[in-house]
Amino acid sequence: MKSVKELCKLQENALSINVGNQIEQLEQIITGTNGSDFFKKTFITEGMKKLLSAGMARLAAKSSDCIFHLKQAMGGGKTHIMVGFGLLAKDKALRAELASDIPYQSDFGNAKIAAFNGRNQPANYFWGSIATQLDKPSLFKQYWENGAKAPDEEAWLKLFDTNEPILILLDELPPYFDYYTSQVLGNGTVATVVTRAFSNMLTAAQKRNNVCIVVSDLDAAYESGTNLIKSALNDAKQELGRAVVNITPVNLESNEIYEILRKRLFVDLPDAKEIAEIAEAYANRLSEAARAHTVERTAELITNEIEATYPFHPSFKSIVALFKENEKFKQTRGLMELVSRLLKSVWESEEDVYLIGAQHFDLAIPEVREKLSEISDMRAVIAKDLWESNGSAHTQIIDGGSGNKTAAQVGTMLFMASLSTAVNSVKGLTEQELLQYLINPQQRGGDFKPALNELLKKAWYLHQNQDGRIFFDRQENLTKKLEGYAEKASQNNVDRLICERLTEMYKPITKEAYEKVMPLPLLDDALAAIKNSRVLLIISPDGNIPPSFVANVFDRIDAKNNVLVLTGDKSSMANLDHSARQVYAAKKADNEITSSHPQRKEFEEKVKQYDHELTTVILNVFDKVMYPGNQGGKDFLRSKVLNGSYDSNEKYNGENQIIKTLTEDPKKLYTDISADFDAVRSKAESLLFGNIVEVAKSDLIDNMRRKTQMSWLPPKGLDLLINEACKRGLWEMTGNMVSKRPKPKQTEVMVTVEAGPDDNGEVRLRVETVNAGNSPTIYYCEDGEVSFNSKILSDNSFVTKAMKVQFLAVDSTGKNETGKAKQWQNRLVIRNKFDSDSRMLELFVAPRGIIKYTLDGSEARNGQNYTGPVKLDNGKVSVYVFAECDGIEDKRTFTFDAKGVSEVNIVREKPVEIHAGRPKKVDATAKIFEALKFADERGMEFESADISTGSDPKVIRLSFGAMRIKPAFISEELEKMRTFVESDSPTIFTFKTLYCKAGHDLEEFAKVINMDIKPGEVVQE
Repeated sequence: MKSVKELCKLQENALSINVGNQIEQLEQIITGTNGSDFFKKTFITEGMKKLLSAGMARLAAKSSDCIFHLKQAMGGGKTHIMVGFGLLAKDKALRAELASDIPYQSDFGNAKIAAFNGRNQPANYFWGSIATQLDKPSLFKQYWENGAKAPDEEAWLKLFDTNEPILILLDELPPYFDYYTSQVLGNGTVATVVTRAFSNMLTAAQKRNNVCIVVSDLDAAYESGTNLIKSALNDAKQELGRAVVNITPVNLESNEIYEILRKRLFVDLPDAKEIAEIAEAYANRLSEAARAHTVERTAELITNEIEATYPFHPSFKSIVALFKENEKFKQTRGLMELVSRLLKSVWESEEDVYLIGAQHFDLAIPEVREKLSEISDMRAVIAKDLWESNGSAHTQIIDGGSGNKTAAQVGTMLFMASLSTAVNSVKGLTEQELLQYLINPQQRGGDFKPALNELLKKAWYLHQNQDGRIFFDRQENLTKKLEGYAEKASQNNVDRLICERLTEMYKPITKEAYEKVMPLPLLDDALAAIKNSRVLLIISPDGNIPPSFVANVFDRIDAKNNVLVLTGDKSSMANLDHSARQVYAAKKADNEITSSHPQRKEFEEKVKQYDHELTTVILNVFDKVMYPGNQGGKDFLRSKVLNGSYDSNEKYNGENQIIKTLTEDPKKLYTDISADFDAVRSKAESLLFGNIVEVAKSDLIDNMRRKTQMSWLPPKGLDLLINEACKRGLWEMTGNMVSKRPKPKQTEVMVTVEAGPDDNGEVRLRVETVNAGNSPTIYYCEDGEVSFNSKILSDNSFVTKAMKVQFLAVDSTGKNETGKAKQWQNRLVIRNKFDSDSRMLELFVAPRGIIKYTLDGSEARNGQNYTGPVKLDNGKVSVYVFAECDGIEDKRTFTFDAKGVSEVNIVREKPVEIHAGRPKKVDATAKIFEALKFADERGMEFESADISTGSDPKVIRLSFGAMRIKPAFISEELEKMRTFVESDSPTIFTFKTLYCKAGHDLEEFAKVINMDIKPGEVVQE
């Protein structure tokens, strides 16, 4: 496949066309332009066909349309088609040769031509110039000799009174009219006279069937002159009822522009077969991009246009359409000069170009830069972002790093799509449009995306709107604003931000590897921190191993095993400083770029980009961990590459990465004491104890900080190690002393009350041993001293009524020494039986003892000895009771309401207790949880409580002896218990004693559980 330079032959001056050289004067018609030569370089546009067809019909007196208005911006081909029309109108032979297919072209002879260029101001005005060219100057002499006077319609009719067809060509009239608006005449201006003359000419021309007038206009160039022309045209229309025919000479949005360019700039083009080969290559590449979703599927359709646009890319038309309305852009002549610069760029390039596009403008060529600057006034954009002689423009920097020109092509294409100066115009391209325009047989869309991304990051004048269109603008973009803030940031602020980010990234959460992080610290601060805890020092690389700062710290500190360092080998601190400045700038600009700001979305993307870049730079700079070790008896810092494997979808956890690094072989950190117990214990006994068997715990901690050979443990790791070693019987801790050789253990007895005492004073005990082996011997003695001659317990369960029982455990294996005897002491239970009819009260104490009582509220200890039932009077009575046996005492107060009162009287505002002879019971699971919740909210407590759940054989029971238990604890334990049984298993809750803060709480609680309160159960002082 061949390039355009191989397939196309240029016109002689194709690379050096200037707008000034292309300007065509209507006078060429009069001075003998060669028509054949003219049409060899002329493409007949649809606008020109329309003018020639309608104009020749008028000159042949076959049409009523006589006024043709050419509307297009400056340089839009108006003069050219007027010249072409004039050449054909005045030469019947030329018409026969070149325009034989146009109707009526042969129905008239050679027309008389009058041409006027509005940029001239002849002394005889435009009407005198026309009359002179029509060989009748004397008819109009009176209208200019003594000042401007407008020829009336009758004068124009006389001028047009001839059998020959007349063609009047008026080019660029707006500046002519505009000039005379400033020339005073009487109470008005000459423009009034000129306008009247023009209007009279139009109406007169319409009354002669072989007079044709062609007027060209300049949209928006000369507003006052244009308005006067429009007014005159409208007047003519209103007067004669015929519309002016508007014609656009060249449609720049169609393929006509390509035809014109090919006619004017190329001598020879390749045949259809070679063009088809190129089109197929583009089609294949675009199809590939569509499948990869790089471009829209419809992008493939542009290849269908290549035959009509070759050697230009079909996109060139779309690019030009974006800025064709610019006031300073001469649409046809200007485009011709612009394309000449484009061809110069391609023909002087060493690259193979297969279709010429906007991306091929070479900004290194002065004429190219000047032409594009002229159209857009964006010289600063070119110099900073696209091309600078010293190679400092952003596209040059990007391409310099990649070794190609993809950034230059991306930037140039976007720049060409951004040249429009019209208000509210469409500017720029979407990413997919850009890529589909740039893709070619040698380059895929993916080849350009990295360059685009880099340019979006770095360019100062590149913008992206909410519709995703990317464009250049004279206004500096967000990148430039942020770079400005970044450059002006004080070094203190930048350093502070770096430290904050490092602290955030390596914040100790589990504290398994270190307890504190100190980024870029001062020496004294680092030394002070390391004395008491393991510290992660994040230190800038300085080329030394370890960095000088770290070596200084390590040499001066005694707690060397507390030193942990994150550093690196790379000298990339400049990159870190740059990235930190970008993040600082984004934070500073956040308040300025509010949520409603048009660049807010772009700003948020920048924030993410800068944040990601700072993290990336930090990971590149700080990629090595250093920790204490010892070799040949000498302490030093070992180096290890920081583990870099982490889930990029999650927030970076620096602590976790350091833990991974230190727990990989060779291990410095052990996080699971139980799993690695043997290895850790061995090191601890060797390094922390040394030759000493028993060491103070504080000394072990100190040795862990100093001994660099010692492994690191997580927080409380030493406590866990000590506990595990003690549990396994390998170590022993007494007070603050830890021994690695435990002393022999002594047997112990544990006694718990399973039930009782009941009304008879009988208690069921559970007896267990500690340090007595699996088959211990348990001696016991009730109400006496136990010895090896005492009875031996045959079961762990033991029932007794004794006030005191002593137990002695013996290790049958002889491994452990026999310890001291364990004495269990019973408690007294005082109860009563009251007959409300006879008012007789009986008192009981279990297991046994003496009872004393008083009825007057005095101290019961000093009261009467109870010898039998006591008769109470009929009023309300409180009985104060004291019981004692073998030094064990108990007291109770029983209150009985007056005779005939059935309800128990409770003072609602005072604290109250319930001491039940028989346990109170709640036996519905939901009701139990309700009762416990209510009791917890009211601050109640239970004593001698029992809770059980499940059905045989899966039953769980929890009993509480003579201790006050909070309801919340019972509720929590019951929740756990029920996880082991079926969900519908029964539950029972009982208690003997209840403590309430107020009597009204007891009353409400009794309603919740449907509890009867019997006389004698209430204790309330």
